[in-house]
Amino acid sequence: MRRHRTTARGALFLTLALLIWTETAAASPDSTVGVAKVPRLIFPVLGAATYVDDFGDARGQGGHEGNDLMAPKRALALAAEAGHVKFWTTSGRAGCMLYLDGVSGTQYLYIHLNNDLTLGNDNSGTCVPGVAFATGLKSGGRVAAGEPIGFVGDSGDADGIASHLHFEVHPDGGGAVSPYRYLRRALTLLFAAKPGSTFTLALTGTVVAAAGEELSLRLERVRSWPGGRKIEQTGQEIVVAVPATASIEGVAGATNLSTGTLDLLAPGSSVTVYTEPAKATLAAQTGAPYALAAKRVLVKR
Repeated sequence: MRRHRTTARGALFLTLALLIWTETAAASPDSTVGVAKVPRLIFPVLGAATYVDDFGDARGQGGHEGNDLMAPKRALALAAEAGHVKFWTTSGRAGCMLYLDGVSGTQYLYIHLNNDLTLGNDNSGTCVPGVAFATGLKSGGRVAAGEPIGFVGDSGDADGIASHLHFEVHPDGGGAVSPYRYLRRALTLLFAAKPGSTFTLALTGTVVAAAGEELSLRLERVRSWPGGRKIEQTGQEIVVAVPATASIEGVAGATNLSTGTLDLLAPGSSVTVYTEPAKATLAAQTGAPYALAAKRVLVKR
């Protein structure tokens, strides 16, 4: 792996290039997928989620018009693209539901949002911000791509079934199409935050490679502040910048924190990286190379 003098310009270039590419991809129509105006999406659930292409499967009311994303109760539902939201609270089948009218003209449906006040199935909540919809969100409000808009649940006719987000894609506001191919190539976020807000992270995982001022990390879990939310992010590999000002603690064989200490981190070592406070950008949220900088690296023994 190259040293800092060689990588600094490349790091800056890669970060800026990926930032431009991801923000353009998230807001621009995708002309390669065969359906007009559907952009590259932000994956609509933060953290661990499983799904299959169950679009068109038989259901009691007819064919299934979306994909079910199985996720923990109260996992954050994210805006698949920038646009305006509208609450829908009177459907017995859908339960707590949200429409997202994307800037591309595509409409997205978020169905079976949370209506429980505990992690049990109490059905004691209503379809309001803080329970079903993101705290502070207003019907008719504008949201950025990747912004939290709701909480995964089991309201409506999913009551008592495993919590999940029923997610639909309607190009040009018309008939539903399978979300599967869009979900497969969607951008996955490490954490959720409003653009421009200040965040810090604790990134827990194992070392892939470490040298100079670069640390490649295979993630297991992310914790984000403000709020301290924990998100399981198993398997994603990211590259974090580790400047000379960062403290590196618990490295076997290191007598001080001089430049080069990072080189002593063995692949497979379990570490937690605490990041410098920074402003939220799409590059940081997707874990683009060098978009995150370490303040402290703690090696677990």
